[in-house]
Amino acid sequence: MAVDKQEPLIDSVYARLRDLILSNVLRSGQKLVDRDLAEQLGVSRTPVREALGRLAMMGLVEARSRRGYYVRQYSADEVIDLYEFRKILEVNAARLAAEKLLPEHVREFDRILRDMENMGSSTSNRAQAVELDLEIHLLIAKASGNDELFKAIKNLMDKVMCFIWVDWLDPSSANPETIAAANREHEELIVSIKNRDPDRAAEQLGTHIDHARSVMTKLLRTREEFRDAVLAGVASR
Repeated sequence: MAVDKQEPLIDSVYARLRDLILSNVLRSGQKLVDRDLAEQLGVSRTPVREALGRLAMMGLVEARSRRGYYVRQYSADEVIDLYEFRKILEVNAARLAAEKLLPEHVREFDRILRDMENMGSSTSNRAQAVELDLEIHLLIAKASGNDELFKAIKNLMDKVMCFIWVDWLDPSSANPETIAAANREHEELIVSIKNRDPDRAAEQLGTHIDHARSVMTKLLRTREEFRDAVLAGVASR
């Protein structure tokens, strides 16, 4: 019975830690100390440990032997794998969304288009751009009408969000031109879905994901090369 009573608390702590990771408050590679997190969330260490175990199973947290838990830090090669899987899932979701679109989905897409127009391409709106990006992709998955596909995409996007923030909040990549280009891609994709053009929607989303993968892997490889050069310099001293 005691375990059952703990479940709602563990669920709550899990959700709060997940949100802190996805919003980049807990950053990629950061060590997660259960004592500090318990104090921050106002709970005991037990539900924090349970939640960290769940997050590790989801791939958002990494358990390192004898060193504790860390926010998962993805390599460029791992990002390529995730984006290839993402493309398989989301291209099919876009095709289904264009075929099964419901009036309530149209209203949501129209609302997102208005939000994008109001947001513009200012770099001061980078956080909002990330949030709208996620919202668009989840709405397409929802509009597919396939609950299992939606769940798979939602779980995958949780992992993707860990490094999307790294990209969009980086001044070198999140410039007005980059944001404007992404907005145009999203707008054209939404129009194709609303026009019930499954082939065009699938093609556009595939291209969009390929472009995002290219930008992200280039950024991560640059950082990996810089890190390796620094470590090599330290080792040679």
